[in-house]
Amino acid sequence: MRVTFASVSAIGLALVLCGACSGQGSGEAQASAAPQGEPVTAVGCPVAGPTPGCVTVKSGGKAYDLAAANPAVDLSKKVGISVTGRAAGEVTACGLKMTDVKVEYLGLECAGAPSS
Repeated sequence: MRVTFASVSAIGLALVLCGACSGQGSGEAQASAAPQGEPVTAVGCPVAGPTPGCVTVKSGGKAYDLAAANPAVDLSKKVGISVTGRAAGEVTACGLKMTDVKVEYLGLECAGAPSS
C-alpha cells in the first residue's frame, strides 16, 4: 500500500471536519470561531452545505453558515455573493455561524454553473 502526501492530508482534513460536525468539536474548529459580535465580510460562491437547509460560502479559508440570511440565499442564481454580518461566536456543521446576514448578488458566474 502506497501512502502519498495528498492522502495523508485528506485524512487529516477529514478528521478536523468530522470533529466539527460531531458537536463535540475539535480544538482547531473551536479556535476558528470568531468572537461573538465581530463584523464578518465574505465573498464567494454559495453552496448547499453538509446538512439539509444548510447554505455555506467559503472565503479566506473559512466556511460561513448563512442559515440566518433573510431572505435566504438563492442558490438557483448560480452567482457569487458578498456577505456581511456578525459572528455568532459558534461553529456549526455548516461553518462559522453568522447573524444579521446581508447578501449582495455579484452577477459573477460561479465555476461549474451551467451557462444560461
